[in-house]
Amino acid sequence: MRAGREHRGWPDFVMAGTRPAVLPMFEPLFQADLPPAIARQLQVAADTFRSGKLTLLNRQWPASMLDASGSVDPVIWRLDPVSGANWPGTERSAFDTDFRFDTAKGDFKYVAEANRLHFLVAPAINARRTLDAELAANIIGSLHSWMDANLPGRGINWYSGIELGYRLASLSCIVAALDPWVDATTAERLGAFVNFHATWLARFPSLYSSANNHLVAEAMGLVLAARMLPGHADASAWLASGKMHLEDRALALFHEDGIGREQSPAYSAFTLEMLLVGFGALGQDSLGPEIRDRLAKAAEALCAFLDKEGNTPSIGDDDQSRVLLAFGSEEPRYTASIAAAVAGAVDRPDLSPPIRDPHWRDVVFASPANGKTPAEGTVTFPHGGYSVRRGAIAGRTVHMVFDHGPLGFGALAAHGHADALAIWLSLDGLPVIVDAGTYLYNGEGANRGRFRVSAVHNTLTIDGVSQSEPSGAFNWMPRRARATLESASASPQLNVAASHDGYARRFGVVHHRALTETSNGFEITDSLKGASPSGNVEIAFLLAPDLTVTIEGQSAVVCRQDRPVVTLLAPNGARIEAVRADAVTGRGLHSPGFGVLQETTTVVFRAPASETLWRSSILINPLT
Repeated sequence: MRAGREHRGWPDFVMAGTRPAVLPMFEPLFQADLPPAIARQLQVAADTFRSGKLTLLNRQWPASMLDASGSVDPVIWRLDPVSGANWPGTERSAFDTDFRFDTAKGDFKYVAEANRLHFLVAPAINARRTLDAELAANIIGSLHSWMDANLPGRGINWYSGIELGYRLASLSCIVAALDPWVDATTAERLGAFVNFHATWLARFPSLYSSANNHLVAEAMGLVLAARMLPGHADASAWLASGKMHLEDRALALFHEDGIGREQSPAYSAFTLEMLLVGFGALGQDSLGPEIRDRLAKAAEALCAFLDKEGNTPSIGDDDQSRVLLAFGSEEPRYTASIAAAVAGAVDRPDLSPPIRDPHWRDVVFASPANGKTPAEGTVTFPHGGYSVRRGAIAGRTVHMVFDHGPLGFGALAAHGHADALAIWLSLDGLPVIVDAGTYLYNGEGANRGRFRVSAVHNTLTIDGVSQSEPSGAFNWMPRRARATLESASASPQLNVAASHDGYARRFGVVHHRALTETSNGFEITDSLKGASPSGNVEIAFLLAPDLTVTIEGQSAVVCRQDRPVVTLLAPNGARIEAVRADAVTGRGLHSPGFGVLQETTTVVFRAPASETLWRSSILINPLT
C-alpha cells in the first residue's frame, strides 16, 4: 500500500500564511461570566493539568505527564498506563500496527483516549478566561509535542479514523480558546495539523460495517476541518462529505422512536454529542425538520433511561467516551447532560432532564435549565425495543427497564450485548439489578467475551449458552437472537411480553418472557415454546455491588446496609444459588467503568429446562 511507504512530515502540509479559523460555536465560552459551578470545573481542570496528573478512563498515568517546560512530555502519547509499554510510533506505518491483537501492550483504548487531546480543552478555556499566558503556552507546547511524536501517517495514533475526528474536535476548541496567543508560525503548524487530519479522513473513510459512530466522528472531523481551513482547496469537498454523512447517520443510527441503534444509551449519548458538534460547526440552520425531530426523539429516549438521580443502566457497551471533556472521564450523568444539550440545540427546553451535572458543554449548546420530573407511567419503544416503568411501588421510586430490542446496529452489532429480555431495576435512584458492564475492549480478549454474553445478563439461559454468539471483540456470528415485542399494555402499570429466537437452532425453542407489575413489585413469567429441551435453565439477577443477599428457602433477600431492599422469589422447585466473582462464567462481577472490576453477587434460579414454564417475582420492600 502506497500510504504505508509514505514518509512525509508536517511541513509538507503547511499552507503558507494560513491561520485556523475560530468557530463561532465556541465563542460564548469567552464572552460572559459562567455559572460558578462551570467556572470551578474549568479551574480544577487547569490546576490538574499544571499538577502533571493525567487521569482518564479511571487510570492515572504514571509520574508526571509534563516535561521540564510544563508541556506534555512526548512519551505520554504512546504510553499505556497499565502495562507501561509503548505503542509503535514514527518508526512504523499506521498500516503496520494492529491494536486488536497486540494485547501485551494493553488495551488500545487507553492510549487512544490520551491522544484525543480532550484533556487539554478545559484548561485551554480556563487560560483564555483568566488570561493565563503561561498556561496557554504550555498547552500550545503540548500540541507541538503531539505533532513531534506523531508524524503524518506514522504510528498507532493514525490507525483509526474515529480518533482523528475526536482530535479535530479538541483542536477546534483549543484554537478558539488560545487564538490570542497563537503566533504566525504556530498558526501555520496547526493548519498543517488540520490539513493532514482531514486529508487522511477523506482518503480512508469508514465503510460498510464500520459506518456507525466511526463514520459520525469522521464526518464531524471533516466539517470542523472545512470550517477551520475555509481557504483549503478541498474545504468544499470536506464540508459536503461531512454534512452528508452527519445528516445520513443522524437518521440511520437512531430508530424512529429515538432509541439508538447501537442498543446502548451511552453510545446513543456519545453519538448525539458528535452530531451536535458537527451540526454546531455547520450552523444552526443546518438542522432540517426531519433531523431536528429525530434528535428530539433521541433526547426523549435518553431521558426515559434516567432514574430518579439521573443515572442510566449500562446497557450494551459503555466505554466512557466523551467529545467535550471536563476533567477526567468520570461523568456519571453524561446521558442527562447530552439530553439537555440536544434540548438546547433543537430549542426544546421541555426535553431537558430534571437533574444533571453542570458542564461547560452547556454553554456551547445553550442547554436549558433543568426540566420537570417526568410523569409516572410506562413508556414502550416499539422500534428500539425497550419498555420503561417509572413510578411508585410500595412507597419506593421505581425505575424498571425491560429489553425486547435487536442485538445492535448493522452486520457487526459492535456495541450490543446478548441481553434480549433482560431487566434492570433502580429504587429511589440507587441501582439494584444492574448490568455487568463493559470492562475492557482489546486488552483482555476472554473478558471481552464474558461481559457480552447472556449468562452475565438478567435474563434466562439454557445450559449457560448465550442467545447470541460473539465471534470477535466487536462482532457476532453466526448466531444472533432476534427479539419480538408481543404485547404491551397502554396502562401506566408495566405489563409487557416479548420473545427471542436465540435458542431455536440449538435447542428447538423460543424464549418468551412476560413482565407484569403487581401491587408490591413485578412478576416474571419465562417459558420455552417448541421442543422439550434437556439440561437446565438459569434465570439470573446481577445485584449492585453494595448489596448483600441471604438465601431463605425459595427466596433471596437482598439488603443494603442490613435493610431489605427487594426479595427475589424463585419458581416452584427451582434451586437458588448466589454466585460471587466467578471468573469462568463472569457471573458475580460488575464493571462500573472502563477497566474497573468489582466483585458482586448474581442470584441464579436453576431448574430443569424440560419444565418449560417458570414464574419468578421481585418483591419491593417498603421503606421502614
